[in-house]
Amino acid sequence: TLSVPYKTMGKGRCCKDDEAEYNKVRDHDKDFKGPIENRSCTDIVCCLLFVACVILLLLIATVAFIRGDYRRVIYPTDSNGQICGRDVQNRTRLVFFDLTVCARMGLAAVQLGCPTPQVCVASCPTRMWAWLPAHLAETGGDLNGPVKTTIAAEREKMVCLGGRNAMEPEYQSLSIRDLVQNHLCAPYTLPSVSMLGRCLPKLLKGVGGRVVSSMTTLPNNVTSANNRSIGADTVRRGTNTMARFIKVYSYLQALFEDVVQSWQWIVGGCLLAVAVSLLWVLLLRYLAKPIVILSIVLFVLLFAAATAFTVYKYIILRGQSDSLEKNTKLTFDFGYYLHLSRTWLFLAIVSGSLFIIVLFLLIWLRRRICIAIALISHTSHCLGHMMSCLVFPLLPFVLQFGVLVFFIITAIHISSLGDPVMRQIDNETFLADLNFTSLSTEEAKQKINDLLTHLIPCNPNSTNVAGSMCRFLKYGDDAFGPYMQLFNIFMFFWLFNFVDALCEMTLAGAFASYYFAFKKPDDIPATPLLSSFWRCIRYHMGSIAFGSLIISIVQLIRVMLEYLDHKLKDTQNPVGQFFLKCLKCCFWCLEKCLKFLNRNAYILIAIYGRNFCSAARDSFFLILRNIVRVAVVDKVADFVLFISKLVIVCTIVAIFNLFMHPHDEPMTKSGAAHSYSVPILIMVFTYFCACLFLSVYNMGVDTMFLCFLEDLERNDGSAEKPYFMPESLMDILGKKNDPLLVKRDEKDVAEAAV
Repeated sequence: TLSVPYKTMGKGRCCKDDEAEYNKVRDHDKDFKGPIENRSCTDIVCCLLFVACVILLLLIATVAFIRGDYRRVIYPTDSNGQICGRDVQNRTRLVFFDLTVCARMGLAAVQLGCPTPQVCVASCPTRMWAWLPAHLAETGGDLNGPVKTTIAAEREKMVCLGGRNAMEPEYQSLSIRDLVQNHLCAPYTLPSVSMLGRCLPKLLKGVGGRVVSSMTTLPNNVTSANNRSIGADTVRRGTNTMARFIKVYSYLQALFEDVVQSWQWIVGGCLLAVAVSLLWVLLLRYLAKPIVILSIVLFVLLFAAATAFTVYKYIILRGQSDSLEKNTKLTFDFGYYLHLSRTWLFLAIVSGSLFIIVLFLLIWLRRRICIAIALISHTSHCLGHMMSCLVFPLLPFVLQFGVLVFFIITAIHISSLGDPVMRQIDNETFLADLNFTSLSTEEAKQKINDLLTHLIPCNPNSTNVAGSMCRFLKYGDDAFGPYMQLFNIFMFFWLFNFVDALCEMTLAGAFASYYFAFKKPDDIPATPLLSSFWRCIRYHMGSIAFGSLIISIVQLIRVMLEYLDHKLKDTQNPVGQFFLKCLKCCFWCLEKCLKFLNRNAYILIAIYGRNFCSAARDSFFLILRNIVRVAVVDKVADFVLFISKLVIVCTIVAIFNLFMHPHDEPMTKSGAAHSYSVPILIMVFTYFCACLFLSVYNMGVDTMFLCFLEDLERNDGSAEKPYFMPESLMDILGKKNDPLLVKRDEKDVAEAAV
């Protein structure tokens, strides 16, 4: 506390110091026995704003669901703007006539679309075919001669507009050369595989094991429509351009196959992870102290051993490196410096200094470390009496998962609001200008805008200019689409943080009920978790919305900064990039600090029922008055939780490998190529499960610590102001409750037993 609540200003003028007013210790309340029940609604304006924003989000989602079509984003679209599988029945695959066009465009194909004709087909091509030998076979070897014999076997291999082959009546009167040069049929086909509905040649290497690499070259007679030879590298570049954004699909498909083959092991591993996590949390009451003490001893011994080793090396090299010492030189060879005695002398001084500093810090902080250990053990005792707290995070997890699914579905529908962009493209002039591979991102973007400006909108059902085609490029942006998408992202952050804050405040109220129960477990409420949850829903929805709104705004700013960084990464402006990196770092730190302050504010709201600003102010000054204790308890708790996560994950992995080797054949039919996906999946779930259970533990430690600080400041152990803290903490601090109070409590217990 501050001893001077007033400060002098000017000549004899005196004014009240607001900081001293906020920084004073809370007065003792004789009727206080834990979270108060008589409270009122807080931050009503924020609650109304939150409800209004949720209603607006639902309206935006409704409009997107009505006007949009998710199949535009998920399923491929042909050159006429028709969605494969929806507008074109029984044809769910998309074939590109000439992937070399995509190769020349590079990454610009994503923004402009690959302007080669694209048609929906029932299945991807399975054989290699080129128009030149087929045309020569029909003309008897004369490139410019008429068709003498129509070869059905060759024409059936062709892929033409509408997903048909060249045996259609309207195509039989034309030669294969005319069909290709008029862009009615593809000039060549390659054995392909379907990736997210797109037929891509099997020339790709290393895409999830799904694409073979048996072909490394193409025959010289594979040519495009303008008789230009096409090599394997050219096709591979075009394939990579499209596959760069969808090749992850093959990994996911392989992972899905592994999950289907090994679902019994996955379910067993997940259940075992839940059991081990729950058991470890309950055992922490006995293991917390040994873990911390053993870690501290090993930490000190590490510095002592480092000091002894460096001194030993210095003594050994002191008389052996005289020649090197006289001719010392600067070099990038790290081994050279290890032969110098002065190097080891420097390391000995550094390690010895650190050893002394760490030793003195541990001696100085020994009592605070003991407090941290006692709080961790007390939290374990609390969880033993309130086991429902361990399963409560499943509810927020389900809610957050629902928010994530709703956000993804809404974002997909908003992305599909734009109408198809159809442009009339000259088959030769336009394709001759498509060379984006050597351009930077900004230059390619400018060239794309120029091309789109000069292209004429068209209708695929109307007659087009000779030598040109009306082709689908991409889906345009709706006028309000970007704003709807931005609001959808913001509401995702707000709802996600809202659910997280609701979980934290509910757990804080339950843990505070346990701490401030004078006679444990007799004075603990019957349903502390449900009571705390009801108080949050009934009175503090506005405070939860207020705190989560602040975090969401910061997160949205960070997303915008990441977007700017992505857009400006190719610019040659180091000053701008430097300030952008600084802003990203500052907002990252700001988010961490605000989350820490919000967490402590939620604890005081759960206890006293104050509004968000008052609780945040009180928690801030409460922490400020006990900043050393806060630092020690926070770091000790983080260390114990880190060790706990490590032990849980390693235990599950060890048990899994003990009963089943990852290369066992029953795990997957695909052999060892994807066999490690199952243990990795179990490891990820185990870590998530450990974080879920230990997040409750972490919230319990934070709540117990703030309750301990409040207890220590408001009470003195007398009969009128007894301590609520456990005896272990009172022994560490050298405090105790009034003996008369203890005897009176023992008498009450005896009478109750009788």
